[in-house]
Amino acid sequence: MTIAFRTRHVSIPSGTGRRNMNDSVSFGSNVRSAAVTVNGFQLDYVRSDHHINVVEIDTDLVSISGNDVHFRIQADYADKNRDDGYRGYVQVLVIADVD
Repeated sequence: MTIAFRTRHVSIPSGTGRRNMNDSVSFGSNVRSAAVTVNGFQLDYVRSDHHINVVEIDTDLVSISGNDVHFRIQADYADKNRDDGYRGYVQVLVIADVD
């Protein structure tokens, strides 16, 4: 068993509401299994300061295809009325068991 690590910086474009971003990382050899974790994140309102109601960052493993690990990030950052734009990024760490 050989464990390998890859990080990916995924931008969250400016807008409102819950967002889903799909991405992938590639390893140098066949991936047998993998896990996707949050290594860090930043969320920022586009305009002025707001009271915060929801902060959510989630990662999901979507699929493994040969050398590639495909994942999804879900993000939400909102106040009570959920109408204020935000942007940010998520730093993802993918841990894989490779051949």
